[in-house]
Amino acid sequence: MRPRPLISWAAAATAVLLFSSAPAVGGVHLWRISEIFSNADGTIQFIEMTTCCGSAGGEIFVGGQALSSNSHVFNFPGNLTMATVNKHLLLATSGYAALPGAPAPDYILPNNFFSTTSDTISFAVYDTLIFPSGALPTDGAMSLNKNPEDATDTTFRGVNSPTNLHEQTGTVSAVSGPPAVPDGTGGLRPVTVASLTPDGSSLQVSFDAAACANGADHHILFGQRSGFPAAPAGSFTLLGSVCNIGNVAPYTWSGVPVSTDGSNLIWFLVVTTDTTRIEGSWGVSRNAQGIEAERMGPGTNGASGTCAPDKSVANACGHTPL
Repeated sequence: MRPRPLISWAAAATAVLLFSSAPAVGGVHLWRISEIFSNADGTIQFIEMTTCCGSAGGEIFVGGQALSSNSHVFNFPGNLTMATVNKHLLLATSGYAALPGAPAPDYILPNNFFSTTSDTISFAVYDTLIFPSGALPTDGAMSLNKNPEDATDTTFRGVNSPTNLHEQTGTVSAVSGPPAVPDGTGGLRPVTVASLTPDGSSLQVSFDAAACANGADHHILFGQRSGFPAAPAGSFTLLGSVCNIGNVAPYTWSGVPVSTDGSNLIWFLVVTTDTTRIEGSWGVSRNAQGIEAERMGPGTNGASGTCAPDKSVANACGHTPL
């Protein structure tokens, strides 16, 4: 028998090489966990996943894949039926789904799907988000995020922004009561002020009115040096207030008063009220020994007593809670 020419083996090898290098038409390995959110008791939670790394739109084969925490496992019931380039998947508890204005979840998770203290959340063998104790915000406003393009899996806090497969997005509030005006912690923008006149009688006050939910109106409370409390947890004495300045910033405060106690110092803060006219937190003050306490006014529960008759600090959004 005459041996086959060597050229036929070379051709066969080339054919196998060409076949094995053909691009796949679909997959699942480019989904990344990008955002997690929880309220304090774990009944309102969501997990957002995002395609990464230049996905061509074919990451549809999620059926049978597992999303897991240290205590629970969710198995995707079937594959996706739409292109996935730059898309999101939103998995959430029924408590989240019931929130007004919440983008609809693509899948429902059981309550307390992940721990509110520390946990490891994994999508099959493709991605993991690990957070230690104290890393996950549970104030009902902030979420824990991870850049899906970042191979280091570094997490950071931000205002929640759930987004579903149909790219419906928004911000939800899992708290009741008015928030504080952000003081710059948690990545939010703090209050800033600029003088519009040489004598400081007109000020431009900028504040973040959008980061925290339930702030129906804003108010300026002010005093002078003699109005400071003698110790943390003491009451601030007000010289006056400018109520109902609205939710549009910056706000021009004209007619800023002059101190009457000889100190030549006027202090002020911006606070919110909700739709029931309850005032939010005034933020936290700290003495030289590091003792912290909520700033308190002369009214009920530490309210101003001028712009609002009562105060609640249940909503921790806007400042680092005690």
